[in-house]
Amino acid sequence: MYVVFLLQLLIWSLFSLVEWRSAHDHFIFKALLFMMFMYVAFLLALRFRLTKRQACWTTLLTIAIYFLCRQLFWAYRL
Repeated sequence: MYVVFLLQLLIWSLFSLVEWRSAHDHFIFKALLFMMFMYVAFLLALRFRLTKRQACWTTLLTIAIYFLCRQLFWAYRL
């Protein structure tokens, strides 16, 4: 489960890069992009033989940690 957690954080880091590159896109496209990355992260967790419930909770936890760290970064950057 630890490996899945780290790989999902890598996926969310890639999401951040792609979101930065698509800065001028409409909100609906950014929401679709987010859903696609969330689905890929969920599929990755399932690929590592986690149950659907564990995969869902792991994905939600990594999303929460990613957005929390992102907010902290932008709030306290130099």
